[in-house]
Amino acid sequence: MLERLLAPYVSGSIPLPTECTRHLPYFKTLKIFDAESQDRSMLMREYLEEWYRASRREPYYDSHKRDDAFTGYWSWEAAAITYLLDIDDSSYRNAKFYPVDLVDFARSIQAPRFSEAKPEKQELRVKSGQECPKSGTWETLDIPLQQRKFAAGEIMQAENASYGITVWRYIGD
Repeated sequence: MLERLLAPYVSGSIPLPTECTRHLPYFKTLKIFDAESQDRSMLMREYLEEWYRASRREPYYDSHKRDDAFTGYWSWEAAAITYLLDIDDSSYRNAKFYPVDLVDFARSIQAPRFSEAKPEKQELRVKSGQECPKSGTWETLDIPLQQRKFAAGEIMQAENASYGITVWRYIGD
């Protein structure tokens, strides 16, 4: 589900999964993404009607019975999908677990939807120990900060890295 939510905002095409790592309740959202636009409202309404019962294997299920810090149950994904796919939510605006205020807020500020998403230029990053894909100056995302020039094909290594795996970021020629 998350890959489908983020795919339009990431440059390049990625194969969209046909399963969800957390099966219930989230796999039912895949039908909403794949449906014709006129059918999405009905599918989301059905999703919200089953959401809490389908969440019975999630850690938050029944947390109101065991925790003083309970803040409520919300199907955040329903709000995100509704907004990003521009689904008419009039048939489920009053659904028990639907955060309608969040959707209304997103609509009021006109946050970008899928059709408007323009992926930002992605940084070129490579893990230490891999071949350099592009000649130029690279910088570690580590402490202490290191800068080095690497030639394409050269194995990228860091010295005195504080973290287990060093990631190099391309900063230019």
